[in-house]
Amino acid sequence: MDRISDDDIVWLLNLLDEEQLAEIDVEDGDCAVSVKAFCAQAVQMSVGERAVAPQPSGDSQELPDHMMPVLAPVTGTFYTAPSPDAKPYVTVGDTVETGDTVGLIEAMKLYHDVTAPCRGTIAEVRVPNAEHVEADQPLIIINRGT
Repeated sequence: MDRISDDDIVWLLNLLDEEQLAEIDVEDGDCAVSVKAFCAQAVQMSVGERAVAPQPSGDSQELPDHMMPVLAPVTGTFYTAPSPDAKPYVTVGDTVETGDTVGLIEAMKLYHDVTAPCRGTIAEVRVPNAEHVEADQPLIIINRGT
């Protein structure tokens, strides 16, 4: 591969979407490309309205307005730490910022970062380490304050 064409990029983007992958890295000699998906976990409403999270499928339990679920971006195995002997990314009581990594999901031998959709304090970790999860399943609950 001498260069990566626009058609190659379009094909990779389509593959990323069709297979619901978080990222694809391709390397051949001196050529390399990394394609990453963007998944918004919270939708900011217009000024004067509150921010809302998409409602997870199959979860009928309503959360108070100040609580925000961290949803699984894909189906796979959820890990609370980067390795078996490492400390967890977060525990109850920890403060997180928007975009902080709070876990990993392994799906088809690829690791997907699970990130905090907002700033707040970890109120609950709903899924234990190395547990199978479904896409959009609440993994962690963040208290955004009152």
